[in-house]
Amino acid sequence: MGLLHETKAPGGAWSLLAAGLAEFFCTAAFLFIATGTVTSGCHTADTARQSGATDQELETVEPGACFLGSTNLLNIAMAFGLSIFVLVYAAASFSGGHLNPAITIAMFLTSRVSLVRAAVYIICQLAGAIVGSALVRAADPNGFKAALGAANRLNTWANVGTGLGVELILTAIFVFIVFAAVDKKRGAHSAHMPVLAPLAIGIVVFLCHLVAVPIDGCSVNPARSFGTAVVARTWAHHWIFWVGPIVGGAAAGLLYEALAYRAPLFGGPVEEQGREPGTSPAGPQEYTV
Repeated sequence: MGLLHETKAPGGAWSLLAAGLAEFFCTAAFLFIATGTVTSGCHTADTARQSGATDQELETVEPGACFLGSTNLLNIAMAFGLSIFVLVYAAASFSGGHLNPAITIAMFLTSRVSLVRAAVYIICQLAGAIVGSALVRAADPNGFKAALGAANRLNTWANVGTGLGVELILTAIFVFIVFAAVDKKRGAHSAHMPVLAPLAIGIVVFLCHLVAVPIDGCSVNPARSFGTAVVARTWAHHWIFWVGPIVGGAAAGLLYEALAYRAPLFGGPVEEQGREPGTSPAGPQEYTV
């Protein structure tokens, strides 16, 4: 099937619309829950004091004073990991549950989604991220201001090389785990794995945030960074949160493709297996969570 054609996809235009809406809604929900945890955490007594609010009133603190630091690190990491777990599970039957342009691009480069579907997914993910972040600002304007919307930015001690390297490496690990978790061929050899795929994805997101929140707030998802940047109007070093995840994710996806479909476990080279992208009920992609 050509990567530019959607007409052969099961369900046609309706399948694509439903998938795009699922990506939009679940990405918006992800931003609201995950970044909302950051902004609401700014109201806790210890974090408020560290932000310069002597009486837990955040109205007068400097924007961004409540950084995604170590005080609430475990809460933040759990919010990101668990929200991805449940929302990937919710979106899986519609779109495959990408919720992340880095994953969508990796899926496109390995012929799991068409160019048209990849473009629709990314547009919906970015739009959903903006809406989710805007809802956080509407619900908690003082916490949003104190945390600068939980926007990704380098901590004072971190440099560009550190941020870019961490985002690239963590996204590569993340995307490799995603590919392994949702691989049907792999699932044929371990039938219980597809059931655990959303959990595995949520756990790796949790682990990534434990590592990178104190460095740059942890992105591994350009939509997450873009949505908060648009609403908070902060663009410092924003390119890091596109280049790192996309390069790392693409490299991991291509590596998985090269390794998995040349491994004896999977029956040899891909051309000998009759693999055809577009056989999934979710549309023109072979694998879905």
